[in-house]
Amino acid sequence: MSEEGLGARLERESAQVECPLCRHRQWLSGPTGRCGQCGSEIELFESREEAGRTLERLSQEGRVSFLVDAGKDLWAVVANRKFGGGR
Repeated sequence: MSEEGLGARLERESAQVECPLCRHRQWLSGPTGRCGQCGSEIELFESREEAGRTLERLSQEGRVSFLVDAGKDLWAVVANRKFGGGR
């Protein structure tokens, strides 16, 4: 399913993701969002493989990130907040 398809799916039925950094449960009605408590970035995927590739990329960038089973055949990648400025 395309990202547009995922967006429509989430508009009909939100997905709940528990942030592994602060344990806050966040409901998402779109493919991307933020934890309402700690501000971690959350991105949803329909395949574990695609989520795994995103997790790998974030890890290579030095970001603390986690792969989370969001239920309903959805996978979430949760990454710590990114602060401005580059190296």
